[in-house]
Amino acid sequence: MTFVPAVCPRIALNAQLLRLNEGYRSAGIARYIFHLLRELPQALPDCALEVFATEPLAPSLLQNVRLRVTRLPVHKPVWRIIWEQTLFAWALREQYALLHSMAYVSPLLNRTPSVVTWYDASFLMYPEYFRPFQRLYLKIGARASARRARKIITISESSKQDLVRLLQIPPERVHVALPGVETVFFQPVSAAELQNFRRAKNLPEHFVLYVGTREPRKNLPTLIRAFVQAKRAARLPHYLILAGGRGWLDHEIATTIQELDAQAVILFPGFVAQAELPQWYRAADAFAYLPQYEGFGMPALEALACGAPVLASNVSSLPEVVGDAGLQVNPHAPDEIADALIYLLTNDAARQELAARGPQRARQFTWTRAAQRTADVYRQALNLNSSVPPL
Repeated sequence: MTFVPAVCPRIALNAQLLRLNEGYRSAGIARYIFHLLRELPQALPDCALEVFATEPLAPSLLQNVRLRVTRLPVHKPVWRIIWEQTLFAWALREQYALLHSMAYVSPLLNRTPSVVTWYDASFLMYPEYFRPFQRLYLKIGARASARRARKIITISESSKQDLVRLLQIPPERVHVALPGVETVFFQPVSAAELQNFRRAKNLPEHFVLYVGTREPRKNLPTLIRAFVQAKRAARLPHYLILAGGRGWLDHEIATTIQELDAQAVILFPGFVAQAELPQWYRAADAFAYLPQYEGFGMPALEALACGAPVLASNVSSLPEVVGDAGLQVNPHAPDEIADALIYLLTNDAARQELAARGPQRARQFTWTRAAQRTADVYRQALNLNSSVPPL
């Protein structure tokens, strides 16, 4: 039984990276924060949640929380940092029992007991992939926040181990709250609906799909090389579709395509709206997701839920997501990736088997469970009666 204190503890949540507008910045961390905030009030009815957000949110989107909207243009990183370290730090002088910094950094002058979420340690492991100012702020702010926090939340066991190893954080202070997947990805789409979608998007009959921001650690040049190698070796009719917003330091992608003379078989539809993602996954012959490092890998989980055959990296967090419901390969070995693509795209039985396993695997990941684990971390940080349950 959960202990209910006589006075309802107030918990401040810094959700400034929550975005509801369509765009690549609304993916990833923003989606994790949104779904967690929707589930937390039910998981934590004995506490008062106050969410500091960038923009007004309809009461129907987030219920049973108090919203405190920041009026500064904190969608810009510099303004967000200024707000976090000044005005937000001042606001925390109120009587909050706990602060949850939902993306790496707490105010350096904060004295409120804190929990902080680390999604991955990419800025420590691959600092060359970050802009200098961003890298410096995360290196200083995130390190300090993690060391001062009573508890740290990560989104995979892999990210937990990275944090423990790189910062020498005691493992008992770090807890995993795996993301969930929305029910819409499990809903079937009729053949007629899918055909209409293909026609509306002018999609080729056969294609391999990637979904995600185009940034260096997503390893897209290697995927492109392997795809072109597989296509030419097996005379595959497939195209490669790289769906998602343009991120940063992506010049190598264009260089690789030009070098391979592959412009005609690689397509860039741009950012894909969340509502359309299930149709994209279901229309593809296979989904390829081969980052060299990933905190979790939401696109791979969504593809599994849709029944798309998944080819994923065998490093970082991807084995936790995919399990035996997809093929796993070394993301640094183009020949191995090419062979796996040929096998997957020419073997109907293998694709059908993976398509059946995917939804079963994906159903193990729910936002309700993520919120329950987060609520239990809060209770531990507040020294209430609770213990974080096993995964």
